[in-house]
Amino acid sequence: MTSRGWSGYLDAYKHAIRYFNPRLSEAQQDAIARSILAYSAHFGIDARLVVAVIAVESGFKPTATSHKGAMGLGQLMPGTAAGLGVRNAYDPVENIYGAVKLLCGHLKQHADKPFWEQLKLALASYNAGAGAVRKYGGVPPYRETQRYVAKVARLYAHLCGQSPAK
Repeated sequence: MTSRGWSGYLDAYKHAIRYFNPRLSEAQQDAIARSILAYSAHFGIDARLVVAVIAVESGFKPTATSHKGAMGLGQLMPGTAAGLGVRNAYDPVENIYGAVKLLCGHLKQHADKPFWEQLKLALASYNAGAGAVRKYGGVPPYRETQRYVAKVARLYAHLCGQSPAK
């Protein structure tokens, strides 16, 4: 989809971003919204899912750093960011590229599953790592990961005007 194809959605995405982080400038909101829409289209992912992931990961704070060292909007770990070709994880455009590419890979790993199961496994992989999901044969029993998956799925469903499947 070209920028013309999603330009009608730009204001709605900027509004959502502003809701989560009203401190961002208009230019920052615009760059983040455009990046989400462009990379989502490029990788074939619903942009609303990307909004939900970033909202839960960082609250749309580009300089967010977790206690474990995850960085930027999509909270990419340094090694993961490097493996995705992200040089500066605090750059919103680069971080969104990496986050969407990573999420796309996790979704593809579970493409044989029904949609909500695929989504939950991909989100668990994004949060805890694909190895943990393989080890436990599903969402790992980590409280943080279970809460994360539920929170992102709930927000995504809300953004889609649906209720998440149990």
